Amino acid sequence: MAALPESPITEVVDLRHLAAGALDEVLEEETRQWREVLAWDFSAPGLLVKRFVDMQSLNGRALIHAGRVVGYTYTVTDEDKGLIGDLYILREFATAAMEDKLLNATVETLYRTAGVRRIESQVILLTYPRPTPPAHATDLRLFERYYMVCDLRRTHRWAESESPLLDVDVWSERYQEDTATLVARAYEGHVDGNINDQYRSVSGARRFLQNIVQYPGCGSFFGEGSWLAWRRDTGRMCAAALASIVAEDAGHITQICVSPSSRGQGFGREILSRSLRSLREAGCQQASLTVTAANRNAIGLYESMGFTVERRFAAMVWEHIRPVRRFFL
Repeated sequence: MAALPESPITEVVDLRHLAAGALDEVLEEETRQWREVLAWDFSAPGLLVKRFVDMQSLNGRALIHAGRVVGYTYTVTDEDKGLIGDLYILREFATAAMEDKLLNATVETLYRTAGVRRIESQVILLTYPRPTPPAHATDLRLFERYYMVCDLRRTHRWAESESPLLDVDVWSERYQEDTATLVARAYEGHVDGNINDQYRSVSGARRFLQNIVQYPGCGSFFGEGSWLAWRRDTGRMCAAALASIVAEDAGHITQICVSPSSRGQGFGREILSRSLRSLREAGCQQASLTVTAANRNAIGLYESMGFTVERRFAAMVWEHIRPVRRFFL
């Protein structure tokens, strides 16, 4: 009786153990997927990932099937938090089991990183966002998120007039501290504070702003399309809409927020309208944003301005991670 053929071996290894060029096939397909599915140009972030992987200096995990690299994640740590910056598996291998295997191996690695007590991830291209948490991550929370798109070539119901209650200006670095204060105030007690803990404090919001202004993960920051508003009666910043260019013909709203005391007065519509018009004038044919499904008021505003839901994905948060007990001989 002939022996049954052995199943191909699938393993997860440290991303830093890959040889130069080993991730090229995965990155090339991921770049195509970002363009086809999300209309994003992922080439700049992809080249950055390739550079650090080839230098063996990027933290993360690689998924290998029958000796072939078929997927990867990369991670960063921020104080006591671990961030899964990306996860991608070649489409022919992207099953729920394979995604779980890579995701949980990544969580396990972050869990064993000294000081990490919380892990966050928002992977838009994850196909099966329903992971089984490792035993030590006692509180995995999933938050449904929407990727919404507005066709800027169409006529939309945007705010056409300027509110007499507001002073409005385009983004400037000198406004960064006021914007960080606004973000922290706007998200106090908000569901998104559970998803991204940087929203919970001014110092965290400051780091969040630095990331979207200085780094290409959310595209190239578009200062001319990022607008800020102050109430004339108090002089305090009350609304912000920040934008990036993610492809030569596409923009993305990286942040839109209004202070609690200024909601319901049309300020969000006005400030977002300014950003959308700026993106259209810059040659963008579409604009996108992400929003938590539970944020029904925001979704209603976006839909009234021409946005539609194009993709659903999950924000994942692992909390209450128990410290590892280590024994030394």
